[in-house]
Amino acid sequence: MAAIGGIVSIVFTVWFYLTAESKKAPAIQWAIAGFISYFVPYLVWIKLVAAKKLPYPSAGILVGGICAWLVLTLILKKLKQPE
Repeated sequence: MAAIGGIVSIVFTVWFYLTAESKKAPAIQWAIAGFISYFVPYLVWIKLVAAKKLPYPSAGILVGGICAWLVLTLILKKLKQPE
């Protein structure tokens, strides 16, 4: 499960980087933000589910993905491109 979470975090990092480049925003900072916005919720979910022995540990990928997507759509995609 951890390998899939790591691969998905790389995908979100690249997605944020490419989107920031197209918006002429600082791409490295946004790539780091993409990694953090996915990986922190994913890690928290995994730790909480593993600690309580609840089913659906793979839902952490979905939780992290939703959080990263929200950051991307609510913040990055609303940036205005420089003129």
